Amino acid sequence: MSVMSQESGPRVGEAAPVRTPLRYDNRITLQKLEVLCSVVELGGVSRAADHLWVAQSVVSGHLRSLQERLGVRMLYRDGQKMKLTPAGERVYRWACTTLAETRELMRHLDELTTVENERIVLATSQTVGSYLIPPVLAEFGREWPGAVISMNVSEPEAAFDAVASGDCDLGIVIAGTEYEHPHVRCTEIGREEIALVAGSESLPEIDELALADLRSIPVVAPAAGVRARDAIDRYLVELGAAPQNVTMELGHPEAMKRVIRRGAAACLLFRACVQDELADGSLREIPIVDADLSLPVLSIVRADRELSVRSTQLIERTRAYLAAW
Repeated sequence: MSVMSQESGPRVGEAAPVRTPLRYDNRITLQKLEVLCSVVELGGVSRAADHLWVAQSVVSGHLRSLQERLGVRMLYRDGQKMKLTPAGERVYRWACTTLAETRELMRHLDELTTVENERIVLATSQTVGSYLIPPVLAEFGREWPGAVISMNVSEPEAAFDAVASGDCDLGIVIAGTEYEHPHVRCTEIGREEIALVAGSESLPEIDELALADLRSIPVVAPAAGVRARDAIDRYLVELGAAPQNVTMELGHPEAMKRVIRRGAAACLLFRACVQDELADGSLREIPIVDADLSLPVLSIVRADRELSVRSTQLIERTRAYLAAW
């Protein structure tokens, strides 16, 4: 008899060993789940320890304790990184869901005092947070002075993640169709126009422009790889035009506006960014005669969450504002 056959199972007449089923252990704390998520998402124990402001030994202790309580091995080392076992993948997904639902529960309990004193945590993209939604928030605040709104301004993908994790109640972003997340649902609530603008005395020979000729003029834009730049370039290509002829890359719409006011270049910016300058004449619009450029404005909510009354009203106010724009 070969060694493999000897080790392949119990001898004839012997009972197979009985595996004790795993049992629920109520000593599994939210802190241990948070430690696991931090190790996975940050790529190691030392980074997780720095993020959580604890010693590495504390992180390792929580991981060891969690593995003992669950009775499975969750992590293994692959070079310098910690990676999840198949059991660890399942535990990690459960931990993320548990932490997100806990954050949501705490905010919901906070909201139960009164609807008037509700706190809304909002995630937005840069143009929405800096230019588009402040007038909506001002009106909202006048009508419901007891409501407290906290807004985080970031890139669209960060807004998706913040809503999915439960860190934010809802998100409002300008984004193309490439954005999606398995735990959130998106609804188009309007569109934001893209305007080609220049300094009041810049490019005097150009009163209007065909989309195909956009490539012929110098343009100031965000850096390549920035979502706003990529979304506009992708949209131009979808319309059959070439990407922008970028001669200067700047990181914020305010910097772009300051440059084109004093220079000989133009800029494609969302209309909300330039409405004041177009009104006071410091910038002028160069109409694109054969295309109406715009991108969708999306509301983002967790797929398994019912929005509060005030959060729903904020989305509807934004929808109405965009419709009247």
